[in-house]
Amino acid sequence: MKAQNTFKAVILVLFTFFLISCSKNDDNDAVPNSQYQGTWSGSFSGAEDNGTWTADVNASGIATGSATSVTFSNTYQLTGTVSAQGVFLATVGTASTGATFNGQMNPNGNGAGTWINTFEQMNGTWIGTKQ
Repeated sequence: MKAQNTFKAVILVLFTFFLISCSKNDDNDAVPNSQYQGTWSGSFSGAEDNGTWTADVNASGIATGSATSVTFSNTYQLTGTVSAQGVFLATVGTASTGATFNGQMNPNGNGAGTWINTFEQMNGTWIGTKQ
């Protein structure tokens, strides 16, 4: 009987050690935003302004690029994020005087949404595609 209990204890210890020592295989884990990674570009329009924009999205979902306004004849820095679900949030120019882009990027390479510049009281829509 004592040998049987010892055998069970050894098996239990080995099983516990096996469970603790196993680790998740991270080699096959996809980066959640990788489907949006790449260069995106498009246009924006509204009653008071229109222009073009471009953004490079990295594997972490960080977007950097620029937007060119026809009304202001200027190019502004674009910074933002794309979530794992494709939600695109970006600021063009500064947070207080620039525009914010809000919308959805899709894995098929299309995106669309709205933009607003509260300082200038302008707004409209944007569209884009992945290059």
